[in-house]
Amino acid sequence: MALKRLKIDSDADAFVIAISCHQKSIKFAWEINRALKCELQATQEYPDNIYFIQELDGHAYFNWTNPSEKFTLHLISNHGEKSLLVPTQKQIDYFMVVTGFYEELDFEDALKKIKQIESVLTAFPVTLDKVKTKLT
Repeated sequence: MALKRLKIDSDADAFVIAISCHQKSIKFAWEINRALKCELQATQEYPDNIYFIQELDGHAYFNWTNPSEKFTLHLISNHGEKSLLVPTQKQIDYFMVVTGFYEELDFEDALKKIKQIESVLTAFPVTLDKVKTKLT
């Protein structure tokens, strides 16, 4: 059985925040919702047109598209039932990926609010190249 990995096109427009937080995914998504005033919802399926997700196998996945439909927040657990999405980032528990017209989101404010969540140990922006992996 092949392991599933997160695949990100390095030419794609997206902003990624790496988050270390040992909170369970559903509780953490709720905390993100409160902090960022969004409505992340868990889903087992993801739209085919999301270029950065190749396949999810036991990894929690939440998404929310803002009301103006300019950008979408994706919260993805790095730790799955059997594997890590990004093996080189073992210390990271979640990746928040912002797609679409992500310039509409105030990143500094969002990052500050995420860091203020009590269960968050650290959060920082990462370049797509650091997160990019191959499907194996």
